[in-house]
Amino acid sequence: MLDRTPGETLRAALERTLRDAILAGVLREGVRLPSSRGLAASLGVSRGVATEAYSQLAAQGFLVIRPRAVPVVAPALVPPPRVARAPDQQEPTPRFDLTPTTPDVMLFPLGPWLTTAQRVARRAGVAALDYGDPRGEHTLREALANHLGRTRGVIADPDQIIVVQGTAQGVDLLLRMLSKRGATRVAVEDPSHTTQHERVRAYGLEVRPQPVDGAGMVTEGLDADAVLVTPAHQFPMGCVLSGERRRQLLAWARRNGSLIVEDDYDSEFRYDREAVRAMQGLAPAQVVHLGTVSKTLAPALRLGWFIAPDELADEARNTKRLTDDFSPALDQLTLAEFLNQGHYDRHIRRARAVYRRRRDALVEALGRHLPELAVEGVAAGVHVLILLPPGLDDIAIAAEAARAKIRVAPLSAFRIEPSEIGGLVIGYGRLHESAVDLAARALANIVRARL
Repeated sequence: MLDRTPGETLRAALERTLRDAILAGVLREGVRLPSSRGLAASLGVSRGVATEAYSQLAAQGFLVIRPRAVPVVAPALVPPPRVARAPDQQEPTPRFDLTPTTPDVMLFPLGPWLTTAQRVARRAGVAALDYGDPRGEHTLREALANHLGRTRGVIADPDQIIVVQGTAQGVDLLLRMLSKRGATRVAVEDPSHTTQHERVRAYGLEVRPQPVDGAGMVTEGLDADAVLVTPAHQFPMGCVLSGERRRQLLAWARRNGSLIVEDDYDSEFRYDREAVRAMQGLAPAQVVHLGTVSKTLAPALRLGWFIAPDELADEARNTKRLTDDFSPALDQLTLAEFLNQGHYDRHIRRARAVYRRRRDALVEALGRHLPELAVEGVAAGVHVLILLPPGLDDIAIAAEAARAKIRVAPLSAFRIEPSEIGGLVIGYGRLHESAVDLAARALANIVRARL
């Protein structure tokens, strides 16, 4: 219904309403309006009222009317003032992308994925398009329980698994739960991924840094309600949490009633021996296990899992429901079929072989072009680390590399507490073998100029 002022005709009210909407930017340039017949029917007025209002607005320059076409909002007579905004800072495409956290999406098995997706969509029918279980599709949760038990030693009932949109949402769910329970402190590895620190602080929780050495996170001095840890392959140092440290960490959790959050982000890519088993299998009541296909398949799938201890399973389900109801069903069903039919394992074997060749080539090239510096963290994942001599500014080196169109991460960017020891975290996930030597030589020239 039209909102008319006292003494205002229907035509005048309609004309004013449309004009105000155009001036306010609600109806923007190029928007197609209903036909006069359609507008009249929707408002319950005569077609003559709608036609006359349109004609008046066209005469005033607000609309463009052509024969046998619906009216279109005309370009503004006086452009509205624009609010000054900072221009988008789009990073130029680097010559060599050595980002340490990115997989090679060109390896994604697109053909098998599309074939599987089509098959499961036909089989699932329209039921898969309805609202779903906040925990995720049972088919996928069952497949994950079997797969993770077989490959990672995880002990989980499908009812303990929450399908989440990547590790990011898994951490977010956990922090919501901790905050609701009155937690105040979360320990994180130092160095570790900066987004974890940001998420903890975003919930008003205190970040408690724990140093990392060659045996993983140092457990002495832990004082927190929960701890985020990457035990299978620490990011960015690349070390594995030792057996002794694992026992100490589990004993600390039992003693204090604290949670261990195990981020198992890239354990599938271990090259020299079988990957160390997940901590969750040693203490399912103390460990929240997080996993994702972002590194193994593609980040854009936004598929991961959150395995909650029994006492947290219902709370985790409800938190997921309040966050976004549930994760997309068809992608979940496709991943379940991928797991059950062996496609996932075959893809992992193929990708592991590709990454191992790239790692071997990179380690050899760095040893040749930068023999002064040791290469560390080579056993797994898609990145290595070179530590720099004390006093050398790794942030300045990374900036200089960026000017040379080499994207590489400085170790200092991942630290909470400052350190004299800097380094470069070098990813090889997107570095083709043919470019490895060129990239290593170009980076070595920049580093050696400062040694």
